[in-house]
Amino acid sequence: MILTGATDIIQVVTTTAANIDVQVSWTDVTTTTFVPGRTDTQISAGGTNTVVATAGGATRQVKTIVIRNIHAATSNVVTVQLYDGAKTVILYSRTLLASESLMYDGTKWQPFNATGSPLTIAPSAATNVQTFTGSADWTKPTPIPTWVHVIMWGSGGGGGAGASLATNVIAKGGAGGGGGSYCEATFRASELEGTEAVVIGAGGLAGSPGIGGAKGGDGGIGGVTTFGTTVLMSAFGGGGGDGGDISGLANGGGGGGGTGAAGAVGTVAFGVGGAPGVSAILGNCAGTGGAGPITVITTHHAEWGGAGGGGSTATPTSCVGGSSLWGGGGGGTGGHHINTGPNTVAGSAGGLSNTVTCGGGAAVGTDGAASTKGDDGVAATSAKGGGGGGGGGTTITAARAGGAGGAGGAGGGGGGGGGVGMNAGLGGAGGVGGTGKVYVFSW
Repeated sequence: MILTGATDIIQVVTTTAANIDVQVSWTDVTTTTFVPGRTDTQISAGGTNTVVATAGGATRQVKTIVIRNIHAATSNVVTVQLYDGAKTVILYSRTLLASESLMYDGTKWQPFNATGSPLTIAPSAATNVQTFTGSADWTKPTPIPTWVHVIMWGSGGGGGAGASLATNVIAKGGAGGGGGSYCEATFRASELEGTEAVVIGAGGLAGSPGIGGAKGGDGGIGGVTTFGTTVLMSAFGGGGGDGGDISGLANGGGGGGGTGAAGAVGTVAFGVGGAPGVSAILGNCAGTGGAGPITVITTHHAEWGGAGGGGSTATPTSCVGGSSLWGGGGGGTGGHHINTGPNTVAGSAGGLSNTVTCGGGAAVGTDGAASTKGDDGVAATSAKGGGGGGGGGTTITAARAGGAGGAGGAGGGGGGGGGVGMNAGLGGAGGVGGTGKVYVFSW
């Protein structure tokens, strides 16, 4: 420990009248001299006491500091600090029980009990990680941490179901569900209860196929994820994808969940992302959810809000699921029929988290006599949210069903839309939205 200049001193602060003895050994060094010395101090009242004075023109190297509580019964909180004339830096603080002592040996601080045996210094609390994929209580770990950091995702919206139709007219796959929003916050552990409720939002319901020759059902809105018995933070769910139509109508993907409200179910216009801002198809910043488009674009991404689900145009052409920097990815749309042949039009892939490049997530199912289900979205990790499910494949083989949409990944992924079935085969069901997810880090 080095003291330089004309103002550096070491002080000992005590809190009670328990008598404290302090001895400090030091050496003053100049360019020509090397002078050892010591300072003995007896403290008999609470307050601030200088135990090492300035060294004048020399550099003072503090070798050892020994502090002993010599009182027979009373403890004392002892704080050692350096004061440079302008600011105070606390070097060490500890409660010394009666007859306990503390020593600095030039490299470290070591407390001793009343018989002179070294006391174990408890390590700082290790990082504790609690992961929640279902509703439960968070329990404050022991030893008690200083800080608690929570990250969470709302759940994804369910994908819309595909239509069922055999005639030479347009029939639409279901649109993808919107992704759930992301939320994070840091708390002082002392400001939280011993247990805090964690509620994991349920994934939005998968859109159900209608009867043969009918429109598919809409996907459901994802549930909200919360932390705190008295709610301290919330992450809202994505909107459900619009069910596939049996005519040349556009189908909007579900709006992404916002940090202030859930995304809306997609419509023939588009799926509106959740508050606080106004959702747009040209990208959404801060906590606003991405829009679920009815045009073929790659800008329906979000930042903290969930991404918009992939929709389709009236003609039809397919739009991929949106992506989000932090929120869940949107689901892809299911495959379609066009009004010549009929022939198939492929659906689309789901979107991802941790990127603003839309699509690129779970693959769309294959079209054909045995159309297949879209792939499921990837689950969230502590680094990124859940991915959107791929849209289901479609078929023009008589009486065959469309492929189901892929499920959204846990942690806010939107479900994929179902593909069109060939009546009397039904449209594919939408994929269920990914559940919410919560990580709680304490240290």
